[in-house]
Amino acid sequence: MILRLGHRTNNGEIQGFFAALRMTCCCGGAMLLFFAAFAQAQSGTLIPKDKETPDPAILSLEEMSVDVTIDNGDAHVSIVQIFLNHTAGIEEGTYRFALPTGSTVSDFAVWDSVTRIPAVILERKRAEQIYDQARLQSIDPGLLEAGERGDISPKTTAIFTAKIVPIPAFGTKRLELEYHQRLTATDFKNFFAVPLKPDADEKQSVHHFKLHFVLRSAHVFDTLQTPSKLFPLKLATSEPHTAEGTFEGDNLLLSDDFSATWRLTPETADSLDIITYRNPNAPLPDAGTSVTADLTHAPEPGFFEAQLLVADPKPQAATPANARTVILLFDNSLSMQWEKLERSYAALEAVLRNLHPADRFNVLLFNQTLTPFKPSAVTADAATIQQALDFVRSSKLRGGTDLGKALTAALAQSTEPNTALVLLTDGGSNAGETIVPNKIATAYAARWKQAAHPPHTDVFAVGDDANLMLLRNLSRNGGFLESVLSTEPAAFHIQSFVSKLTRAPVSGLSLTPEPAAQTHLIYPLDDSIYPGSIAQWIGQYTPSKSPLSVTVKGARDGAAFEAKASTPLPETDLAHPQLPRIWAQARVNFLLEQIDREGETAAAIDEIIRLSRRYKFVTPYTSFLAVPRSLLRPRVIRPGDPVLRVRTDAAITSVIALFPFGLTKPLRHLASEDLQAPGDDANRLWETRFLAPPDMKDGTYSVRLILRDRNGNTYNEAKTFVIASTPPTVKIQLNRASLHRGETLEIHAAATASTRTLTAHLEGAAPVSLRWSSRAGTNVGVLAIPSDLPIGRYTLTVTAEDIAHNLGSQEVQVDVIP
Repeated sequence: MILRLGHRTNNGEIQGFFAALRMTCCCGGAMLLFFAAFAQAQSGTLIPKDKETPDPAILSLEEMSVDVTIDNGDAHVSIVQIFLNHTAGIEEGTYRFALPTGSTVSDFAVWDSVTRIPAVILERKRAEQIYDQARLQSIDPGLLEAGERGDISPKTTAIFTAKIVPIPAFGTKRLELEYHQRLTATDFKNFFAVPLKPDADEKQSVHHFKLHFVLRSAHVFDTLQTPSKLFPLKLATSEPHTAEGTFEGDNLLLSDDFSATWRLTPETADSLDIITYRNPNAPLPDAGTSVTADLTHAPEPGFFEAQLLVADPKPQAATPANARTVILLFDNSLSMQWEKLERSYAALEAVLRNLHPADRFNVLLFNQTLTPFKPSAVTADAATIQQALDFVRSSKLRGGTDLGKALTAALAQSTEPNTALVLLTDGGSNAGETIVPNKIATAYAARWKQAAHPPHTDVFAVGDDANLMLLRNLSRNGGFLESVLSTEPAAFHIQSFVSKLTRAPVSGLSLTPEPAAQTHLIYPLDDSIYPGSIAQWIGQYTPSKSPLSVTVKGARDGAAFEAKASTPLPETDLAHPQLPRIWAQARVNFLLEQIDREGETAAAIDEIIRLSRRYKFVTPYTSFLAVPRSLLRPRVIRPGDPVLRVRTDAAITSVIALFPFGLTKPLRHLASEDLQAPGDDANRLWETRFLAPPDMKDGTYSVRLILRDRNGNTYNEAKTFVIASTPPTVKIQLNRASLHRGETLEIHAAATASTRTLTAHLEGAAPVSLRWSSRAGTNVGVLAIPSDLPIGRYTLTVTAEDIAHNLGSQEVQVDVIP
């Protein structure tokens, strides 16, 4: 399995793209259809090898169960899918699932027959080492990472993909995916969706579908609705704080997403609620231990979450006295094509259509250059708004983005009180004085503070690869951040964005616990709070006989308000198990922002890795790896020769191998080759020799191991070995056939999957090893041409050695010139 969160990139420059958009707009709703053809939802689909879309004649979805539990804004979604292979051969496929906004993968597993192979969180470098080791052993591992640490602008992405292999002939493959999503309220309304519908031109049916939905809220809610007619939820419970329902169906065409909406009753607003969780039997892992080491006996602390549903007084009518100015920055750089363009244009139109005649506005288009609609803000009458929309639709996408220049220009036009700077972008910037995200945010914050009338900086982030860290930092200058992915409905996010634009955020929000000594490490979960939404804080507590009292203060529409609540701090409270994970993510976000401001420290990185492992979520310093447990321990069989070697824990006292051709052999303990590294539990080496029958065909075979430990417990583990007598094949790819002395040549070479090593040789130059590059999608090596090498034609040979020590090679001719 290869797990990735990926996004499509488009390298070719597009001219006149908005002209194409303009032509589609004349047909009413054609614009949305035009862009929908490029959507990449593909949620829960398994696409066969060499196919671009699902093909039920090869791999069909037989069973699917979706379990949703929403507990006070935390949505826990667990999905199980079973796919059937309809062919007589072993298949492989690419699994794709579109993650909604604000969600993080918390588990993924693939079943190999009756064996569940779960993913685990590892330190990033170690995960990559195991990943490479697995590939060399013809094991297809899963590796899920958050961005690239070497990038100037790390990206977060939302398309979860996993390469699934093997899928047995006429057999099934069971996949399990689990994620958490944080939900927010706008105008007392909540929206939740599970993306189930594949791409616009794709179809996916399921033979049997099952859905279980649970909603719990400390605040009273009503009008729970599930709009999709495809999933008529049957409610078993419908109460002020709880709702539960189920749905089952057969031969279902997944032509819609499951979604739910509900309203928090305004009558309970300005009420403060506290929920808690503590499991005294849940130990914490020691920060320095490996993933397989024993846990320490330090008990887990208690966790609490305080929630305040903020009331929304009746808004004032728009008059010239309270008119506002809106400066809209619209990103029309090349990276904004397809889904991003659709969503950002829809948000732009919604903002302009919601302006009042007393308001003023301007639109600034930016890529590496800046194109204003008007020299300064103009009156927001209907005719001028339509002219602005026509101006945007008639523009063209251009390469390059200078975000710093655009922000500076927008600030220069923010000369009046009650001004909002609205930024619609993916946050990419690759041109101008600085392209480093934290420097862009720091420079803007400094200029913003010096402005005579600092504007609210409100950001609408679009796309799976939006630079949310940069955009969040920009929005902290008096504004807010709303983000939407290219794979989800945008209507709720646009409505939320426009609603917040018309209101002032709650200011001066603070939480004070009493007694303070009972709580620690408290973090707000929101950067900005608006009337009609929920303010949340998460923290740890120490159990006590005295109750915890919490006071929240703030100012809304210029008027101060206060809310209080108290709760006991029990030794044991298991009602809200999501709280430890929410706290851990808040703590990690705090540490990442600290690193972004002050630089990396060993203590901060170690804590991020420890929390990521403990609570299972990916960070820039950790990876989500799904490989057989033997590689994590590691127990490694060296296949392809008559020696079978296995590494085990120190507790194992005997190992017996059951081969598929009827041979049973005990393994001998090689004490002289045991590993003595401190803390390494995979330190015993066992060996036996065997001979495969001469009539066995090349391929992968299973051997079953029976292991017994010092306590008499027995364990069964299935391993594989490879019969390989066919030499590997090599295909060399060079971008040029001649080069100067003293230059370097980048060599690309594809090789058979069983290849263990690839080496390039050129007479007179040092040999070079080729290694797999995820960036290039092939094996890459760099050969240095000696500066004193005689000119002439040389033979470049790339030799592959597979895991059975078979050799294969290819030769190409290169010319060395002066």
